[in-house]
Amino acid sequence: MPAPHAGEPGAAPGRPPHLRPVTSKYPDSVLPRIRTLVQETLTCQAETVQLALEMHFAQRLGALRGLLACCLGEAQPAMDVGVALDLVHVSLQRLHVRLEDGTGVPAMMGTGPCVLAGDYLTSAAFKVLIRCRDLPVLDRVARTITRTCEQDNRALEPDARGLSRNRRRAALDLALAGVAAEAGAVLSGHAELARPARRLGLRLQALHALTALVEHSEGEEARGYRARAQRALEGARRAARQLEHRLDPALGLAGRAGDLVNFVAQALRQSKPTLA
Repeated sequence: MPAPHAGEPGAAPGRPPHLRPVTSKYPDSVLPRIRTLVQETLTCQAETVQLALEMHFAQRLGALRGLLACCLGEAQPAMDVGVALDLVHVSLQRLHVRLEDGTGVPAMMGTGPCVLAGDYLTSAAFKVLIRCRDLPVLDRVARTITRTCEQDNRALEPDARGLSRNRRRAALDLALAGVAAEAGAVLSGHAELARPARRLGLRLQALHALTALVEHSEGEEARGYRARAQRALEGARRAARQLEHRLDPALGLAGRAGDLVNFVAQALRQSKPTLA
């Protein structure tokens, strides 16, 4: 006998009808679905676009925003928002920034093809994003993307505080990760957990960014970033515990936030991929 749908007699209370059952091996089990969604959305076979996708999938945490959006459930709208934010990240941080720095695959692609590929990824991001029917969530995510793009342009100018472009651009991804986790909580039926979910997203993205800064620094500067990365990891673990403390055990979500923290920490201990 099939299980009742939400809203029918015998259905679990409080579960939105669009929710998929959560998988038991999160976050690894979600990654193939994220990859499939990206490939189905980006149908352009141009070499520059395909290279951009290879860069995306080769990253240690290229799908971090998608994973954050699915932390409290695997509703399709939540995954759509996370994937859209992943594509914006690739466009801004993996293509445009690397092109300006003159490093990696984007520099070899050249200015015109790289910019066009980045623009295509951004347009594809909004193609995925509009599948979400929650207008307040859409508005918040779209505003965050717009602010991130504005700040990315400002990062081209000298900073009055003397901060490097790497540091300023590392901060840009904080907003994308935070809104991914927040939107995922709302779209998975846990709006009351949006703020603690956002806190987890910010801490994990800070850990990622600080680890990257360690890799691009040396001496005392590198030691300082390493200490801050350790504090970010500890903060992420606290945020995960606080989030799970507020979850109803009957929902079957216990341990997912902690598993995501462990996944991120393990990924950052691996060697940096050569394709970047």
